[in-house]
Amino acid sequence: RGLAEHAIFCPSAIVDFDHQTSFTHHNQSMTTLTYFDIRGLAERARYLFVLAGAEYSDKRLSLTFGVPGDFSTISRPEFDAAKAAGELDVNMGKVPILEVDGFKIPQSKAIERYVAKKYGLMGSTDLEAALIDGIQEHQRDINDAYRKAKTDEKLEEYLGTTLGESLAKVAKAVGDNAGPFLMGEKPSYADVCFYVMLCENIDDKEKAKAAYESVPKFKAAIEAFAALDSIKAYQAQRKVTPF
Repeated sequence: RGLAEHAIFCPSAIVDFDHQTSFTHHNQSMTTLTYFDIRGLAERARYLFVLAGAEYSDKRLSLTFGVPGDFSTISRPEFDAAKAAGELDVNMGKVPILEVDGFKIPQSKAIERYVAKKYGLMGSTDLEAALIDGIQEHQRDINDAYRKAKTDEKLEEYLGTTLGESLAKVAKAVGDNAGPFLMGEKPSYADVCFYVMLCENIDDKEKAKAAYESVPKFKAAIEAFAALDSIKAYQAQRKVTPF
């Protein structure tokens, strides 16, 4: 339809609304994540909200193609209207944007860090938070290398050798802990980042799986994350989108 879609996510239910519907959060702040109706740059934040069991409004702006896959034929009327009205100025005319009680936060990584910190997914001390943030930056470096390999047509070598080697280095950086998650017995921001990259963003899922299963720490962490009831419930009802 031609309206931005909203869904209020909470641990026990999902309710769909269009942009003309108002709603309230009892004894909670009003939190709205605005992005296109795709996974893209907002999916890590969505997973963080799911892990936290936190209620928020997932505002999805329509995104359609005149010719599938041809970005020159893209149509995004709600985004264009919001940009023209100055509603996206805080993010230089882009999305995602997280709005908390009227205060807008730009940039996907800033949003992720805010949500992770707010809901206890950055460890229990400032030092643990710094390490988790560093591990997330390792993930970003690995993802950048993956994208470069795609551009340079060296993907087979990257997925077959380099990716597994890089994950082994991250496992050493994490250090010894009992697991099953990357940083210990509880899932963290780091788990979300690596799960999304390895299980959703890399096109060749089988080769990505072979790479992370070659590193025991990552095999255990990915399997533990995917087995969480909240994650399984979210994935079961999540709308299928092309990316």
